[in-house]
Amino acid sequence: MFKINIKLAWRNLWKHKSYSLINIVGLTTGLLACLIVATVVIDELSYDTNWQKGDNIYRIIQQNSHIKGSKPMSAAFSGLAPSLKRDMPEVTGYCRMSVITERVKFGLDPEGVAVKNLRAEPGIWDLLDFKVLQGDPKKYVSGYTNVVISRKLQARYFNGQNVVGKIVEALLDFGKPTQYLVTGVIENIPQNTHLRADMITVQEYRASDNIIPTNGAYTFETQYILLKSGTDVPAFTAKVNKWYKKHNAPKPADYIYQFQPMKDIYLKSDFGGWQSVRGSIQNVYIFSAVAVLLLLIACINFVNLTISRVFNRAKETGIRKVLGAGKGQLMLRFLTESVLFFAISFVIALTLYPFLIKYVEEFMGHKLAINLYSSAFLLGVILVVLLVSLGTGLYPAWYLSKPKPVVILRDKVSSGMQLNILKKALVVGQFAISVSIIIITIVVQKQLNFMNTKDLGFDKNNLINIDYNDWGKYGQAFKKRVKAIPGVQNASITNWYPSSGTGSMSIEMPIGKEKKEVFFIMADADLADVLKFKTKSGRLLSSANVSDAMNADSLMYGMSDIAVAQKGALPLITTQYTANLLDLKLNKKGDKMFGVMVGVINDFYSESLHNKLKPTIIQAISDPNFGAMLIRVTPGAGKQVLSKVNKIFKELYPAKAFEYKWVGDLIDEQYKTEHKLQQLFTVFSVLIIFLACLGLFGLVTFTAEQRIKEIGIRKVLGAGVPDIVALISKDYLWLIAIAIVVASPVAWYAMSKWLQDFAYRINIQWWMFALGGVVAVLISLLTISVQSVKAAIANPVKSLRSE
Repeated sequence: MFKINIKLAWRNLWKHKSYSLINIVGLTTGLLACLIVATVVIDELSYDTNWQKGDNIYRIIQQNSHIKGSKPMSAAFSGLAPSLKRDMPEVTGYCRMSVITERVKFGLDPEGVAVKNLRAEPGIWDLLDFKVLQGDPKKYVSGYTNVVISRKLQARYFNGQNVVGKIVEALLDFGKPTQYLVTGVIENIPQNTHLRADMITVQEYRASDNIIPTNGAYTFETQYILLKSGTDVPAFTAKVNKWYKKHNAPKPADYIYQFQPMKDIYLKSDFGGWQSVRGSIQNVYIFSAVAVLLLLIACINFVNLTISRVFNRAKETGIRKVLGAGKGQLMLRFLTESVLFFAISFVIALTLYPFLIKYVEEFMGHKLAINLYSSAFLLGVILVVLLVSLGTGLYPAWYLSKPKPVVILRDKVSSGMQLNILKKALVVGQFAISVSIIIITIVVQKQLNFMNTKDLGFDKNNLINIDYNDWGKYGQAFKKRVKAIPGVQNASITNWYPSSGTGSMSIEMPIGKEKKEVFFIMADADLADVLKFKTKSGRLLSSANVSDAMNADSLMYGMSDIAVAQKGALPLITTQYTANLLDLKLNKKGDKMFGVMVGVINDFYSESLHNKLKPTIIQAISDPNFGAMLIRVTPGAGKQVLSKVNKIFKELYPAKAFEYKWVGDLIDEQYKTEHKLQQLFTVFSVLIIFLACLGLFGLVTFTAEQRIKEIGIRKVLGAGVPDIVALISKDYLWLIAIAIVVASPVAWYAMSKWLQDFAYRINIQWWMFALGGVVAVLISLLTISVQSVKAAIANPVKSLRSE
């Protein structure tokens, strides 16, 4: 029976080629898009699930409890984890670790190669399980920073040779190059971890780093602890906060602690400023919804096109019933046809999958650790496709097998009100999805355009940033030679640059009944001119005024009234927002801070537009020996300037790599996620509209076939092409109008929630919904017109010949 049903389904598929092609193209597109998106979603959800002890590993989260609205920090006081290990029996291990990029000389290249380095301490081996290929890296070798390289680095730079015991040299941003001792080789660290790296450096900490300091000199590090299995984490959290408050009062007692599960770190770390590999659970929800919608529209098309052919299949059904076929046999017959369509489409999708997944990996910037080639994933996909094919084909099979033989053979088959309502509801549903995606794409694009064009309070154009560097004794000489290059307008050495964060340091200040965090930017006196800050009152700091800059050695003492009394009130400039917040007056020493404000500048955004303006104060250092360098160049001179700057840099710093970026690019990188989201929504909207229009095209085709005699009669009676097109179009255009009404509030709600992530955002306006609706109507009208015009220009003699 099954073999016969397959054969009959294949014959029917081959006989009605246009119907079959529309169904296969639609299902293939939906299945392929769903497979690609599902792969990304499953890979995102797999992060940090591969560690054997992962269920008991937690990252320490620190948050200031006295500053209203302060965000959690993914770093805590350096000595906190060792202290917890000593005082809390629930803690069985800990490790301070973070991923940084270092330049390491594996060969003869004087600049080395940039490598992702997981910087850790010996406790890493108690928390994470790596497959050791060579050496005994768990045995720490004193006197060196131990380095463990991945199999990939071993193959690339050492031709697979045994490298245990070799010395490699790291070129650090500050200080002299340092030597690392290779103590082992491990299997490549999985890509699906927020600790993605190609090597691990291990170094022991000093005893003073293993306690929480009380002298005000704090260092912050990302720290992980291993808890005993079965630990009640909420109770443990309360216990730690009580312990911290008791043993560390009065300072630093303004912090509370939370413990973030290892498996949540990648997707649920909006606050993780120091975390380079980071996803978004919100995006996972969005992608999951899109995958379901793509497959749903493809299935809607299949259902609509199948039940629309009830008239074509009626006589076949009637004859089979007369010959003794039962309803169950007929349903099985039509279900087999549904499964065959899905099987063919799935095979085509599997064939195209490996070609498209490469582009997806390029787009995401890394290899996917989990894909369709995984046996478990593939079996799961096959099972889902089988269930979807059966579920999708169930209603059409039931409906096609329902009519009685006597009704069918007398040509009395009627589509019925129930079927018409279902078809219309499905059309409205798929176009509501399409319109929603179009509106969402428009809103995302407008928000991106808003962020790209908003006045940031400084000029981001024609501005080069040389990354953080230890300038040593040559800093001022380097800057002077750079400023002498034709095409360079000015340069500044600074501990802050646009997109690098909030500032060099911060202090807490009481503002009314609340505490606020005030941020300081420390740079030489040329920073304000290089960034082209605009003054609202007073003046900018200037290198021409020697008293504007303080000596770098006094920087650490600048936060006290004692320093003011000893060294005099140091000049500073501030934003309008900060001056108003702190009630500062021009040329008058502030009561709650040191220094005299000599100028007020327009507010500028030190961070991305996701965050609100921060109270920011700028002070000058006379000779900063560490920081980045900002170089303002004349338009069009960038290439020549960079070549000469590189030459000078190599002359003064031969052991360091010259690394630079345009500030405009750095600012754009802050919105990398949003740019990718916009690109994805554009692709999704094209796919969803294509699927919706494909289904609409099929429905219009069958409508024209069913009404071919009516069209012929109308033409004989004088109806023109526009009349026939209007006749066929009106039944669908009003459905699309309903879809626009349904889609608008859904899109508005989704985008309102998404825009809440931005402190500065656009307002959703009526024209965005109108534009989305107009686009949907025009595309639909074009789709309908193609087949309507074809039916309208057909010779009526042919359609009426049988009468």
